[in-house]
Amino acid sequence: MIKIISGWSNPGGSTTAFINLCNLFNENGYDCTFYGPHDWHLDKCKSGNFQDINLKKKDVLIYHFLDIFKTRPPVKKFVLSLHEKDLYNLNVKEHNMFDTIHFLNDKHIEWHGGKDQFKNYFISPNVVDNLMPSPKKDLKIGGVIGTVDYNKQTHKSIERALNDGCEQVHVYGNITDQTYYQKYVSKYHMYENVHFSGFAEDKQAMYDSVTDVYQDSLSETWGYIKVECDLTNTNYHGNDSIKDNFVSMGSKGILEKWVKELEL
Repeated sequence: MIKIISGWSNPGGSTTAFINLCNLFNENGYDCTFYGPHDWHLDKCKSGNFQDINLKKKDVLIYHFLDIFKTRPPVKKFVLSLHEKDLYNLNVKEHNMFDTIHFLNDKHIEWHGGKDQFKNYFISPNVVDNLMPSPKKDLKIGGVIGTVDYNKQTHKSIERALNDGCEQVHVYGNITDQTYYQKYVSKYHMYENVHFSGFAEDKQAMYDSVTDVYQDSLSETWGYIKVECDLTNTNYHGNDSIKDNFVSMGSKGILEKWVKELEL
């Protein structure tokens, strides 16, 4: 059995990636369960909370954003799936216990010290949602997607959308950095044409509501939003700091890569 264990299962890029990966495995006959400490993922795939975990020797364990093992657990395969940079820095964290490490692209590996630092690794992009092209609109409507925090530079994206002639701007994402929000973003609540909509559960409806998406993150590990804009025919306006991170691969290719690396 494949078991995905993550230290984060609330809304976020890694959570979406694991939900989609878990569903991809199960849809193709590979039994997989995604375990996490939060409840958001529970109704989106075959899932459980931490108290439900029962590791067995035949299990393949995909491990993310945790430090609960000091030595390799007695499982068939132990894989670190890495979706972070600073938040899980392999330059300072133990990684020799893993049989292999999953990175999202070449730049991701380079940030963590380069290919020579790891005995075994593989690259695979994330599985994306099944999104359809959005209907055309008469108005130019901007979208700012992602958590409202310093790294995302939400205020710059809002300002760029307004300066670019968007008649409305929709901000989709939870506020996770109150200090940044109060200093840079809260003022936009006074703008009649800027709407704060919180986290969007329905991605298709979110992309259907905008024509252009603006992203000004200081750093992104992988380009979920860029890939989703491509799928929905939404105009994407990124910045130089996050270009070239948008390696994509179809679900079939991703499944084949994981099946090979996990020796299923």
